Amino acid sequence: MTIDQVMAKDVVTIRKDQTVSDAIKLMNKHKISRLPAISPKTGELVGIVTEVDIATKIASAKYETVPLSHIRISTIMTHEVMTANPKDSLLKVLKMMVDNHIGGVPIMDGDEIVGMVTKTDFLTDLDKQPYNEVPIKEIMTNRVIVVNPEDRLVHARRLMIDNDVRRLVVVNSGTIMGIITAKDIARTVIEFKKRVPEKYQHSQIRNLFVQEVMSQTIQTATKEDTISEVADIMVKKEFSGMPISDSSNKVHGIVSKTDILNFIYNHSRKRGNY
Repeated sequence: MTIDQVMAKDVVTIRKDQTVSDAIKLMNKHKISRLPAISPKTGELVGIVTEVDIATKIASAKYETVPLSHIRISTIMTHEVMTANPKDSLLKVLKMMVDNHIGGVPIMDGDEIVGMVTKTDFLTDLDKQPYNEVPIKEIMTNRVIVVNPEDRLVHARRLMIDNDVRRLVVVNSGTIMGIITAKDIARTVIEFKKRVPEKYQHSQIRNLFVQEVMSQTIQTATKEDTISEVADIMVKKEFSGMPISDSSNKVHGIVSKTDILNFIYNHSRKRGNY
C-alpha cells in the first residue's frame, strides 16, 4: 500500500512571513496541529510549524514579552522538513516518522505539496491481530513524568523540555487528577499574551498554575486493554496520549501515539505487510 491511499489531500499551508497569530487561527479553524510553511514568492515548501513549536518557543525567554502578532513563522518553524513521495510505501513513511520522532510528513509531487500524513492516519483499522490481542502494558512507558496541580505552569513546561515529552500526568498523592499537554500550555500562553499588558507579562506568567490549565475530565486505560481499544479511543477522542491506571486511579504508565506507531512499524516490518 502506498501513502497516497491514506494521506489527507486538502493541505492547509501558511506563508513563512505570516505570524504566530495567523498560525493559531488556522490550526483552530481546521482542527490541525501542524502547518507546512511556504515561500510567499514561489509557493515552495520552506519549513513546517507545529503547536509544539509554538508552545516551546513563545514561552521562552527570547519571546516571552513579544506579541504573537510580531513573531514571524520563519523564526520559529523547522527549516529542514522531511517529506515523502505519493508512491512511497506506508512502511517507508512510518519508519521515517518513528526514526526521526516526527508527527507529520508533507507528501510532495515534485515541488508541489499534494498531501499530509500524520500519526493518526496509521491508527485506524487496528481491530485485527495482533492489535486486538496485545495488551497495552506491553508497549506503555512505565516511567511517567508527573506534576502536582499546585505546580507552576513554567515548571511543567520545563519538565516537558528537559524530559523531551509532550504530556504530563497531573497527580495528587499518586492519584490521577488530570493531564496537561504541550498544546494546553501553548493555548494558555497565547491567551495570556492577549489579555495581559506586555510590561506585566514577565512577572505575571509565574502566577499561572497547572490546575488552571490541565484537562480534568480525562479517560484512562488499564494495563489489560488492547492496543486496538486504546488506539480507537485516541482517534475518536483526539487524544495524543493516555495514562494507564489501576482500579484506584493510581498511575502505572502512559501510552502515546508514538508508542503504538513503534509497535505497528516493528510488526509490519517483520510480516512484510506494508
